[in-house]
Amino acid sequence: MRVTIDTEKLKKDGNADETLYLLSIFLGCPVTVNTFEMARQMGYLKFNQPYDRRFPLPKDIHLSETGKYTIESALASLNAAGASNERLVTLANNLRKLFPAGKKPGYAYTWRDSESCIVDRLKKFFLKYGDNHTDNEIIEATRRYVNSFNGDYKYMQLLKYFIWKNKTTGEEVVRGRIVGEVERQSQLAAWLEDNEEEMVVNHDWDVTLK
Repeated sequence: MRVTIDTEKLKKDGNADETLYLLSIFLGCPVTVNTFEMARQMGYLKFNQPYDRRFPLPKDIHLSETGKYTIESALASLNAAGASNERLVTLANNLRKLFPAGKKPGYAYTWRDSESCIVDRLKKFFLKYGDNHTDNEIIEATRRYVNSFNGDYKYMQLLKYFIWKNKTTGEEVVRGRIVGEVERQSQLAAWLEDNEEEMVVNHDWDVTLK
Protein backbone atom coordinates (compact mmCIF):
# COMPACT_ATOMS: atom_id res chain seq x y z
CA MET A 1 0.00 0.00 0.00
CA ARG A 2 1.30 3.44 -0.96
CA VAL A 3 0.27 6.41 1.21
CA THR A 4 0.64 10.12 0.48
CA ILE A 5 0.56 12.25 3.62
CA ASP A 6 -0.61 15.88 3.50
CA THR A 7 1.57 17.14 6.33
CA GLU A 8 0.29 20.72 6.06
CA LYS A 9 -3.33 19.57 6.50
CA LEU A 10 -2.36 17.41 9.47
CA LYS A 11 -0.71 20.38 11.18
CA LYS A 12 -3.63 22.67 10.34
CA ASP A 13 -6.17 20.20 11.73
CA GLY A 14 -4.14 19.89 14.92
CA ASN A 15 -4.25 16.10 15.05
CA ALA A 16 -0.91 15.18 13.51
CA ASP A 17 0.36 13.40 16.62
CA GLU A 18 -2.70 11.16 17.00
CA THR A 19 -2.91 10.39 13.28
CA LEU A 20 0.75 9.48 12.92
CA TYR A 21 0.66 7.40 16.10
CA LEU A 22 -2.35 5.46 14.80
CA LEU A 23 -0.57 5.05 11.46
CA SER A 24 2.45 3.59 13.23
CA ILE A 25 0.20 0.99 14.87
CA PHE A 26 -1.57 0.32 11.57
CA LEU A 27 1.79 -0.35 9.90
CA GLY A 28 2.78 -2.71 12.70
CA CYS A 29 5.57 -0.55 14.14
CA PRO A 30 3.99 1.37 17.03
CA VAL A 31 5.90 4.32 18.48
CA THR A 32 7.27 3.53 21.94
CA VAL A 33 9.78 4.92 24.40
CA ASN A 34 12.28 2.55 22.82
CA THR A 35 11.59 4.19 19.46
CA PHE A 36 12.39 7.57 20.97
CA GLU A 37 15.57 6.26 22.57
CA MET A 38 16.78 4.75 19.32
CA ALA A 39 16.12 8.03 17.48
CA ARG A 40 18.01 9.91 20.18
CA GLN A 41 21.00 7.57 20.03
CA MET A 42 21.09 7.82 16.23
CA GLY A 43 21.47 11.59 16.53
CA TYR A 44 18.10 12.39 14.95
CA LEU A 45 16.97 14.60 17.85
CA LYS A 46 18.11 17.72 19.67
CA PHE A 47 16.80 19.33 22.84
CA ASN A 48 16.40 22.89 24.11
CA GLN A 49 17.39 21.68 27.56
CA PRO A 50 19.94 19.00 28.55
CA TYR A 51 18.38 15.60 28.12
CA ASP A 52 17.28 13.98 31.39
CA ARG A 53 16.68 10.21 31.30
CA ARG A 54 14.13 10.54 34.12
CA PHE A 55 11.79 12.16 31.59
CA PRO A 56 11.96 9.85 28.54
CA LEU A 57 9.65 11.94 26.36
CA PRO A 58 10.67 15.60 26.79
CA LYS A 59 8.53 18.41 25.37
CA ASP A 60 11.27 20.69 24.06
CA ILE A 61 12.43 18.38 21.32
CA HIS A 62 13.37 19.09 17.70
CA LEU A 63 14.91 17.30 14.75
CA SER A 64 18.65 17.56 14.29
CA GLU A 65 19.99 18.15 10.78
CA THR A 66 20.49 14.39 10.55
CA GLY A 67 16.87 13.84 11.58
CA LYS A 68 15.63 16.36 9.03
CA TYR A 69 17.58 14.63 6.28
CA THR A 70 16.18 11.24 7.30
CA ILE A 71 12.55 12.37 7.23
CA GLU A 72 13.10 14.31 4.01
CA SER A 73 14.39 11.13 2.39
CA ALA A 74 11.31 9.24 3.56
CA LEU A 75 8.96 11.93 2.26
CA ALA A 76 10.82 12.17 -1.02
CA SER A 77 10.35 8.44 -1.52
CA LEU A 78 6.61 9.17 -1.55
CA ASN A 79 7.21 11.79 -4.24
CA ALA A 80 6.11 14.41 -1.74
CA ALA A 81 7.71 17.15 -3.78
CA GLY A 82 4.76 16.93 -6.13
CA ALA A 83 6.76 16.55 -9.32
CA SER A 84 5.57 13.84 -11.70
CA ASN A 85 7.95 10.97 -12.32
CA GLU A 86 7.78 11.57 -16.08
CA ARG A 87 8.91 15.16 -15.59
CA LEU A 88 11.74 14.10 -13.27
CA VAL A 89 13.01 11.47 -15.70
CA THR A 90 13.06 13.99 -18.56
CA LEU A 91 14.80 16.64 -16.45
CA ALA A 92 17.33 14.13 -15.09
CA ASN A 93 18.34 13.02 -18.57
CA ASN A 94 18.61 16.61 -19.83
CA LEU A 95 20.99 17.36 -16.96
CA ARG A 96 22.97 14.19 -17.55
CA LYS A 97 23.59 15.23 -21.16
CA LEU A 98 25.33 18.40 -19.95
CA PHE A 99 28.00 16.48 -18.02
CA PRO A 100 30.91 14.58 -19.58
CA ALA A 101 30.56 10.87 -20.27
CA GLY A 102 32.57 8.30 -18.35
CA LYS A 103 34.22 8.43 -14.95
CA LYS A 104 35.80 11.41 -13.26
CA PRO A 105 39.59 10.91 -13.50
CA GLY A 106 40.92 9.32 -10.32
CA TYR A 107 37.46 8.37 -9.02
CA ALA A 108 35.25 5.31 -9.23
CA TYR A 109 32.11 7.35 -9.94
CA THR A 110 30.78 8.53 -13.29
CA TRP A 111 30.07 12.18 -14.00
CA ARG A 112 26.44 11.59 -14.89
CA ASP A 113 25.49 8.62 -12.71
CA SER A 114 22.33 6.65 -13.48
CA GLU A 115 18.95 8.06 -14.42
CA SER A 116 17.37 6.67 -11.25
CA CYS A 117 20.06 8.24 -9.04
CA ILE A 118 19.55 11.71 -10.53
CA VAL A 119 15.76 11.38 -10.33
CA ASP A 120 16.10 10.58 -6.62
CA ARG A 121 18.43 13.56 -6.12
CA LEU A 122 15.97 15.89 -7.84
CA LYS A 123 13.08 14.64 -5.68
CA LYS A 124 15.01 15.48 -2.54
CA PHE A 125 16.26 18.76 -4.00
CA PHE A 126 12.69 19.93 -4.66
CA LEU A 127 11.62 18.81 -1.20
CA LYS A 128 14.44 20.74 0.48
CA TYR A 129 14.72 23.83 -1.73
CA GLY A 130 11.23 24.05 -3.20
CA ASP A 131 10.00 23.76 -6.76
CA ASN A 132 10.20 27.46 -7.59
CA HIS A 133 12.17 27.24 -10.81
CA THR A 134 11.24 25.97 -14.25
CA ASP A 135 13.02 23.01 -15.76
CA ASN A 136 14.61 25.35 -18.32
CA GLU A 137 16.04 27.50 -15.51
CA ILE A 138 17.49 24.39 -13.86
CA ILE A 139 18.98 23.22 -17.15
CA GLU A 140 20.48 26.64 -17.90
CA ALA A 141 21.95 26.97 -14.39
CA THR A 142 23.55 23.55 -14.84
CA ARG A 143 24.84 24.46 -18.29
CA ARG A 144 26.45 27.66 -16.94
CA TYR A 145 28.08 25.69 -14.13
CA VAL A 146 29.63 23.15 -16.51
CA ASN A 147 30.68 25.82 -19.03
CA SER A 148 32.36 27.87 -16.28
CA PHE A 149 35.15 25.27 -16.15
CA ASN A 150 36.04 25.82 -19.81
CA GLY A 151 36.72 22.12 -20.38
CA ASP A 152 39.04 21.74 -17.36
CA TYR A 153 36.86 19.61 -15.10
CA LYS A 154 39.41 18.82 -12.40
CA TYR A 155 37.45 20.63 -9.69
CA MET A 156 33.96 20.15 -11.08
CA GLN A 157 31.48 18.21 -8.96
CA LEU A 158 29.73 15.07 -10.14
CA LEU A 159 26.16 15.79 -11.27
CA LYS A 160 24.61 14.14 -8.21
CA TYR A 161 26.77 16.25 -5.88
CA PHE A 162 26.10 19.39 -7.93
CA ILE A 163 22.39 18.93 -7.23
CA TRP A 164 23.09 18.51 -3.53
CA LYS A 165 25.65 16.94 -1.25
CA ASN A 166 25.59 16.22 2.46
CA LYS A 167 28.50 17.26 4.62
CA THR A 168 28.54 15.37 7.91
CA THR A 169 30.31 16.84 10.94
CA GLY A 170 30.92 15.34 14.35
CA GLU A 171 30.80 11.84 12.92
CA GLU A 172 30.59 8.82 15.21
CA VAL A 173 29.54 5.22 14.82
CA VAL A 174 26.28 4.24 16.58
CA ARG A 175 25.00 0.69 16.17
CA GLY A 176 27.17 0.23 13.13
CA ARG A 177 26.01 3.44 11.40
CA ILE A 178 27.87 6.72 10.98
CA VAL A 179 25.85 9.55 12.50
CA GLY A 180 26.46 13.25 13.02
CA GLU A 181 25.16 16.67 12.05
CA VAL A 182 24.32 16.81 8.36
CA GLU A 183 24.61 20.03 6.42
CA ARG A 184 23.02 20.09 2.97
CA GLN A 185 25.05 21.92 0.33
CA SER A 186 23.83 22.60 -3.21
CA GLN A 187 25.71 24.26 -6.03
CA LEU A 188 22.56 23.97 -8.14
CA ALA A 189 20.65 26.10 -5.64
CA ALA A 190 23.47 28.65 -5.63
CA TRP A 191 23.59 28.88 -9.43
CA LEU A 192 19.81 29.19 -9.63
CA GLU A 193 19.96 32.15 -7.26
CA ASP A 194 22.56 33.85 -9.45
CA ASN A 195 20.86 35.25 -12.54
CA GLU A 196 23.95 36.69 -14.22
CA GLU A 197 25.61 35.08 -17.22
CA GLU A 198 28.84 34.43 -15.35
CA MET A 199 29.40 33.19 -11.81
CA VAL A 200 32.87 32.95 -10.31
CA VAL A 201 33.67 29.37 -9.28
CA ASN A 202 35.65 29.00 -6.07
CA HIS A 203 37.80 26.01 -6.90
CA ASP A 204 39.16 25.75 -3.37
CA TRP A 205 35.60 25.31 -2.09
CA ASP A 206 34.66 22.98 -4.94
CA VAL A 207 37.51 20.59 -4.27
CA THR A 208 36.08 19.77 -0.84
CA LEU A 209 32.77 18.73 -2.40
CA LYS A 210 33.87 16.62 -5.32
